[in-house]
Amino acid sequence: MMGNRVSFRSIVMSALLSLSLPITAFSEGVFLRTAQPVDDDFRGYCIDVAGYGEDINLDAALRVHTCKYGVEGNEDMLFEWIAPDRVRMSEYDVCIAANEISEGEELFVQSCSGVEEQSWALTPEGMLTPTSRPDLCLTLADERRPAGAPSWLSPVYHAREISLESCDKSIQARQQLRWAIGTEQELSYANQVGDDMPPDLAVAIKRVTEEGVASSATSPLYANQARVYELEELEVVENLAYGPHERHVLDVHTDRFRRSDVPLMPVVMYFHGGGFVRGNRSASRNVSDYFASLGLVGVNATYRLAPEAKWPDGANDMGAAVAWVKDNISEYGGDPNQIFVVGKSAAAAHAATYVFRPDVLEPGTPAAAGVIMVSGTYGANTTNPSEGRIAYFGDDFSRWPEISTTGNVERVDIPVMFSVSEFDNPGTQASLVKLMGEVTEKQNGRMPRVIQLIGHNHYSPNPSIGTQDTQLSSAILEFVRSTAAARQRMTAR
Repeated sequence: MMGNRVSFRSIVMSALLSLSLPITAFSEGVFLRTAQPVDDDFRGYCIDVAGYGEDINLDAALRVHTCKYGVEGNEDMLFEWIAPDRVRMSEYDVCIAANEISEGEELFVQSCSGVEEQSWALTPEGMLTPTSRPDLCLTLADERRPAGAPSWLSPVYHAREISLESCDKSIQARQQLRWAIGTEQELSYANQVGDDMPPDLAVAIKRVTEEGVASSATSPLYANQARVYELEELEVVENLAYGPHERHVLDVHTDRFRRSDVPLMPVVMYFHGGGFVRGNRSASRNVSDYFASLGLVGVNATYRLAPEAKWPDGANDMGAAVAWVKDNISEYGGDPNQIFVVGKSAAAAHAATYVFRPDVLEPGTPAAAGVIMVSGTYGANTTNPSEGRIAYFGDDFSRWPEISTTGNVERVDIPVMFSVSEFDNPGTQASLVKLMGEVTEKQNGRMPRVIQLIGHNHYSPNPSIGTQDTQLSSAILEFVRSTAAARQRMTAR
């Protein structure tokens, strides 16, 4: 997990700063970053020039940007102190300069010279002030905006404008700076502070589960949980038809501020639960938003419901949606060969049929690159079945063994992952164990991936995605990353 790992070098540098001594520049340059938390992004803000890579713009006003620890191409954040009073960018041989030495003025970089506008003092408190006007401090703007970020990294980077403003202790967090080296924190993909469920949320989920009100009371518990993305980052193309039925629709989610080293990114398709007879994608937007916010392409889909839909219609709807995505997703930056299906609850049962039983699918149904099944029930247990299961599988219980996934696994060449919640009902847990045993046997003893979501009930995995409880989302991302990498290696042979 990415943490505040402070190296010996940065400790020494902070000590020098506190003594108001000149900083001897390291050969690779250093960051000049905020010393205090300005918002929830603990990575801090570093002084930065506009643009990135070939689009660097040395003529534009300086700003601050989320510090890019461990990221290639962070030369636009590397500065050095040139005694007695210059702050220089070694990569471009330019120095920080004020447009004018007065309140409200922006800062720029320009060829280093001896002019007053390039003369700075770094106070013992960490304020960068013009030598001629110690009452003015470099100040971060109060408002922030999403900025370009590499794929997979969470949260997205942010940027703020900077200017000279009156030094003011009441806004010291936006005026206080320190030096930092590029290895002060590790680059950690898709891994933010708070991997574990917040303790108060864990207590609340356990309580509503024990009180028997989990189905209605769990999702509201997440309403005020902090998100690791912002809606303004995202673009959503809605109501795309993948078939003739009114429920054959999906939405495509992408992020406006992500940069990728590859032209097409993996696709994560989410299918909601609902006991086979209810549910819609509107309650699952957060899932596709989250994966899109990382630079992947998120797809949020729905399917036909029972009693109109009968087994195996759900699996065939899933296959039809995959076929549409395979044919069209490159228009949205998605890789048609890296489509990962996530099914929750009833949709996990459909996903199991889709992945393990090609014998009941429509001819030509394409396979996904990987399938994730969350809290599904996969067997033909006719003991006290729900009305939804009867509506979908039919009331002729004698047919249930032949339409069950368990006992009829035909295909095991598609990578799969299962998850089950600590407080899922015993029938769901037993069903998973039985299917896993069959899949393991079919794979010559190789067990499929499985995770147990500690502290979760049947209803909490969906709303947890996009919050700081990343138990499920991080497992899905690791599955996608490793599976996609394995496919790419095989293709390259």
